[in-house]
Amino acid sequence: MRATMLMLALLTAGLAACNEKPGDKVGNIAATDAMSKAEVKAQVDKVQLKPGQWEGRFTVQDIDMPQASAGMKDQMKSMMSQTSLKYCVTPEQAANPSGEMFAGQENKNCTYGGFEAKGGAVKGQVSCKSQGGTMNAVMSGTYAPEHYAMDMDMKMAGGPNGMTMAMTARSEGTWIGSECVTDK
Repeated sequence: MRATMLMLALLTAGLAACNEKPGDKVGNIAATDAMSKAEVKAQVDKVQLKPGQWEGRFTVQDIDMPQASAGMKDQMKSMMSQTSLKYCVTPEQAANPSGEMFAGQENKNCTYGGFEAKGGAVKGQVSCKSQGGTMNAVMSGTYAPEHYAMDMDMKMAGGPNGMTMAMTARSEGTWIGSECVTDK
């Protein structure tokens, strides 16, 4: 779970800009732009992180749920934001970040497009279908062996009772040491 959170954090980055609503930058991935798992893996393999103890934070910046009350939106935003999360990246995970750490990689109902990791920057799109609904996300951010900062713009449709949701979020992480500390 924590490994998935790390790669989700690395690859879920947003292009959220000022004065834009959540979901404004999200679109469908054209079939001609879809990337194979091997192409995505080749890009994700370029992300090099130090193994050891990491501390991360995931913050929902804005959320739009037209069918929900303001109180429900605030509660959802609070529930989805984490103040701090410590996790361990093993040497194997650091050497192969696109393995099980890549959230959704093995999901045959997801398509990927525009993934690129180059010069400390990472970006991409993912689109997944599940139980009659769809989730589209646009991602972009920066990474280095000891830190990352990612933003994402995500839009979900086809939820229960036709519910839709869009949100922008930020994920940040910092390497804090070579020894992993286990929770007691």
